[in-house]
Amino acid sequence: MDLGIKGRVALVVGGSKGIGYEVAKMLVDEGCPVAVVARTRADIDAAVEDLRQRGGDAMGVSADITQRVDVDNAVQQVRDQLGPPLIVVGQTKYLRTGDFADITDPQPYRESFEAYTISQFNLLHAVLPGMRDAGWGRFVHVGSATAKEPTGSIHHVVANATRPSTIGLLKTVADEYSRYGITVNTVAPGWIETDNAIDYVKNHVGLHTDEQRREFMLTQARVPAGRMGKPAEIASLIVYLCSEHAGYMTGNWIEVDGGLHRSAF
Repeated sequence: MDLGIKGRVALVVGGSKGIGYEVAKMLVDEGCPVAVVARTRADIDAAVEDLRQRGGDAMGVSADITQRVDVDNAVQQVRDQLGPPLIVVGQTKYLRTGDFADITDPQPYRESFEAYTISQFNLLHAVLPGMRDAGWGRFVHVGSATAKEPTGSIHHVVANATRPSTIGLLKTVADEYSRYGITVNTVAPGWIETDNAIDYVKNHVGLHTDEQRREFMLTQARVPAGRMGKPAEIASLIVYLCSEHAGYMTGNWIEVDGGLHRSAF
């Protein structure tokens, strides 16, 4: 299927690894010039080289998207080299594990809010003017299914408390900007087989083999699919939301979690 986005400049935060890397590859294959934005220069360079080997037009920028100046500089570099980014995939991570009684200092909550919500605030302010000028834009946030249905079994009270604020921000922005041909959506992965997730279940749950992880997913995490999802299974939906065909989908929260969440709505 031709997604109708050939030539549209894409900026993929976290595009050097995991889900973001799969998104970057799929966008390059659709004919989009792609800017990979991440923190680690070596990972960025490796991803960009791979994208170019696939025949893509790609560049890399090192930035911390929780910092407004970094975001503004990154977007300006992309604009100067490739053009204004009209497809933007935003994500970040912050990990502080523990139950409520374990974390008595409010500072991790502040840091988590900065990571999850202020990062998207920074990114939106940097890219929305260019999208509005073009009369077209796609912004997809890669969130987490726990923002809607927190789970105590993985002891993430800080993330459970702060992730929902990001969704409120993005829903409001979607409502305000849809009239300009700009869509804003959130894809919410569940358990996905990334390096971070593998490390988490290894270090915090004691799972070291594929068979142990499958058993945990089915009996403890209670994922009906009985396995972790593949990064490409998330990336394919993200890229569709970036397409011309998805122009009437905005303000949505879409879970991709192997059936983990039980609600029918």
